[in-house]
Amino acid sequence: MAPDTLTVTQKNDPLAEAGHRKDPTAGLGPGNEAEDPLVRVRGLSRRFGSRTVLDSIDVDIGAGEFVALLGRSGSGKSTLLRALAGLDQDIEGQVHVPAKRAVAFQDSRLLPWQKVLPNVALGLRGDRPVERATAALDEVGLADREKSWPKELSGGEQQRVSLARALVREPELLLADEPFGALDALTKVKMHGLLRELLAKHRPSVLLVTHDIDEALLLADRILVLDEGRISTDVRIPAPHPRSIAEPELSTLRTALLQGLGVDPAI
Repeated sequence: MAPDTLTVTQKNDPLAEAGHRKDPTAGLGPGNEAEDPLVRVRGLSRRFGSRTVLDSIDVDIGAGEFVALLGRSGSGKSTLLRALAGLDQDIEGQVHVPAKRAVAFQDSRLLPWQKVLPNVALGLRGDRPVERATAALDEVGLADREKSWPKELSGGEQQRVSLARALVREPELLLADEPFGALDALTKVKMHGLLRELLAKHRPSVLLVTHDIDEALLLADRILVLDEGRISTDVRIPAPHPRSIAEPELSTLRTALLQGLGVDPAI
């Protein structure tokens, strides 16, 4: 499916005109430069009053690519995700994204007055929506909870329902805003494994906003760091899955990312 375009205001980019703008395809890896990216962002800016949160950002995300976005609190990570989701129209620049996209938030945002199955099937178009929603719940291991109320589910179960609701729509782009941030460590590990299984089956491109460097290193193909409104780091992770943070290459990269975020790795 051809990507749709969020129509926004085009602005001049003095850095690009001067030849200093970073090539957004630099992280796509050998052989991908000639392919059209699924997501293309050019000169994206967002201001809140006099404060510039996103400052003329350029980003590409390839088809099937998993990109993790790191940054300090307030650096604009969720603002960028909302722009890609089409939830923020007060932006400048150009954003090209596929029409089929889904969002998963830290809060599962399940409707408390609907049981689990109707929550997954909500707004689902096409043939056999209930059957498809049932199959999606089975994929996340919750086939036996379709008649439960959201309040009866644990935090991990609620996030599994949220993933089922997102992926049942077969999105080309999954936007995940700290979906595991509120989970305990053990549940988070289990969710990481489940997510990898689901992505291997459905193959969407992913932008994951997270504060967790280890999560980014374990899950992503590529990591971006947002700092002072700009992409300060764009690095590809060459290690195959499954991975361990104890691997020397990942350990070295982890230290570099922590230092780039202003955190002492020894802490």
